[in-house]
Amino acid sequence: MTQPYRTLFVGTLVQESFLSIGGSDDPTASVDSPFCLDGRNRPTLRGTGLAGALIATLRRMRPVPATISGSQNGRQPSVWRCFNSHPVASPSPVVRQHVAIDARTGAAATGMLFDLETLPPGTRWPFLLEVETDRDERAGDLARQVLSHWAAGRCLLGREVARGLGWMRLEGCQEYRLTIEQAEQWPCARAADRYPRYIEEQFSALASPVEATRDPFPRWCEISGTLSAGEYQPTWSKEGETGGAWGLDSLSIGGHASDELAASWTERFLAPDGMLDPGADGAFDPDFTVVTFKQSGGEHTAERLPYIPGSSLRGSLRHALARLLRARGEIDEDTWPPLVRALFGTTKQSAKLLIRDAFPDLDEELRLAWFQHHAEDEFAGSTYGSGKFDRVAVMTGCFRWKMVLEDASQDELAAVKRLFKLAQNGQIGIGGGQWRGHGWLRWQIDRFDAEEGVA
Repeated sequence: MTQPYRTLFVGTLVQESFLSIGGSDDPTASVDSPFCLDGRNRPTLRGTGLAGALIATLRRMRPVPATISGSQNGRQPSVWRCFNSHPVASPSPVVRQHVAIDARTGAAATGMLFDLETLPPGTRWPFLLEVETDRDERAGDLARQVLSHWAAGRCLLGREVARGLGWMRLEGCQEYRLTIEQAEQWPCARAADRYPRYIEEQFSALASPVEATRDPFPRWCEISGTLSAGEYQPTWSKEGETGGAWGLDSLSIGGHASDELAASWTERFLAPDGMLDPGADGAFDPDFTVVTFKQSGGEHTAERLPYIPGSSLRGSLRHALARLLRARGEIDEDTWPPLVRALFGTTKQSAKLLIRDAFPDLDEELRLAWFQHHAEDEFAGSTYGSGKFDRVAVMTGCFRWKMVLEDASQDELAAVKRLFKLAQNGQIGIGGGQWRGHGWLRWQIDRFDAEEGVA
């Protein structure tokens, strides 16, 4: 029988959300947390980060063998070797802004504003994993199982995963099982800068696809659905028919200051009859715009599209649960109960509820509006001198969101269901301008795999 030598897994990691990989602290950087760069200033996905994500995925399935995790004294290297990766085409970085909300006022907490550098959804990263099957042949089978889950979209990388960043999918993964006869061909120092292409050329006859698994992930509850803005048409309980539009559900989520600089007038904006686009673009200079992005490598790369950050969804759900528990007298005013801490995490405890950014469904209508506001002088009954401002809002659109509930107890699952019931009843607002009518959208749940995520 031919002796196993190495098993290689080659594919492409595709971002389903923004991604942030921590780099070195740079006092001259314009952001608080810059993206990881190598010596040639290329965005870099480090092998150490990939290795950690692979082992974390395996640990969710079964205990990690010592040959993969390394011995306790650190003298045994892992049989899994991950290579650094750089994006196929480096897109422009996007600065994501985060802020903590004061639960008592609903406004930004003092001293809690920070930003980090990310790369946009659609960015593609070459992936290469080498398994030393001559030391542990079983490690190749375990790698295949892990990567089949990554192919199903269960890859979480980098920081701020609970707030929407780092959700990825592995595409086009091929497995190459090398034997001792290929020892002279791998590794090859002269082809180190183009290993994926070299492997495909040298070992094409050995290629075997790694398919996405249909098996459920242990203790992993996937939840997905939509958030919709547009005409509010309530359904009458008796006839089951709508009674006509009762107004508009709109959305206004502010982003980084760079979003205001990049904002431009497009055909998606509502405008009065006779208003010309060239003239509108010249006059368009909003005080508050919605958070937008340019998708990397997609059909709409030239257009800035609005989205809902996972951090906005997470913050709204977290405060809604805390308010619900306070209203029932289950917690004190100034404390976060164990249930809230378990689901949404703390600085010392990982969150069990992970929330991805919600992106627009471009098969549905997407329309925006530029609102003009002013503060009124209560004595004169006219516009207050310095109280004129404007705000951009999404008037019509459908945003697709996804969440994961990990290792949940029955109480935690019940709390999440209560939150979704509040949301479906229109009791959870999102984003800015909530007391001016924005942010009270319609929630719809399309998938809720409760059994896989319950302890």
